[in-house]
Amino acid sequence: MAVKNLWFGILILCITTFMIGVQAQAGHGESSQQPESIRRITAESNDRRAISRGGFESNRSSSDAFFHKSTSESLANAGDTEEAHAMYITTNQNLTGFVASLTVYDLAIKRGQMSRSYIVIQNNNEDEEIAAGWAIDPWMYGDSKTRFFIYWKGPGCTNVECHNGFVYQQGAYLAPGDILDGGNHMTIKFLKDGAGNWVLYTGPSDAYVSKIGYFPASLLTDLPVQAARASFGGGVRFIDNLESPPMGNGVFAKDNIPPGQPTPAWMTGVNFVRPDGSYYPIGSYTYRLGYLNCYGLGKFVIDNDHFVYGGPGGCYS
Repeated sequence: MAVKNLWFGILILCITTFMIGVQAQAGHGESSQQPESIRRITAESNDRRAISRGGFESNRSSSDAFFHKSTSESLANAGDTEEAHAMYITTNQNLTGFVASLTVYDLAIKRGQMSRSYIVIQNNNEDEEIAAGWAIDPWMYGDSKTRFFIYWKGPGCTNVECHNGFVYQQGAYLAPGDILDGGNHMTIKFLKDGAGNWVLYTGPSDAYVSKIGYFPASLLTDLPVQAARASFGGGVRFIDNLESPPMGNGVFAKDNIPPGQPTPAWMTGVNFVRPDGSYYPIGSYTYRLGYLNCYGLGKFVIDNDHFVYGGPGGCYS
């Protein structure tokens, strides 16, 4: 009888061990079904997390490492560089706000090259400006990831690296320096408030923008009183002995693309913004376009408030 009980106990132990193994395998299977973005970020770094709002995603560092780079590290402030733009520029007037939507792209950018798609608000002499958009700048960040960036020109600072500069709203939808996922859409809106501060909003679409922070009136002299123009489109910078980098999505911009051909990068929803937040169309404008063999700029259709821009690069200074 004792022998039978022993064998029965061994049988129960084996069955229990088998069931625990099956449950463990099932649990492993569930964890492997995480969304791809979560798996990628988790594998890449333990101190990054995915931030998703309405389909727009970024990877934010949990530290301030991306937000406090020295200005001298940005290629925008390096010497012996060339630059090119494919941008439209509104003619002089008193602006109170501006808005546009664009697509985020991933590009193969080398150290010594920089590519941006952005909006710039300027004074009449262009010695004061504020800007926001996405940028790839290995010189500054040490990699070729696409990041949300802001910039202001007085003494000149990128993101929030300067004390008493851009005032970031803690817990906002995005932070300057956040890594962005290519293929997403983003809307950028500037609006001057009653105190002369320029407030920055962004989000996945015009209907879903939220406040990121503001450029305080004390930061600049002219813009709190009167902004003269807005520039919008793409820009690149590169060291003299390197070829120019891609701009936009790397497709040469031109109108009337044949069916089946790659579509260039675009901006849409381009409008001025009144103090009450309502929009009105841009009237007269000019443009800036350099290195015509490498970059293009499509016609700005005011009625449809959009245009294409950019190109593959490959030019030398």
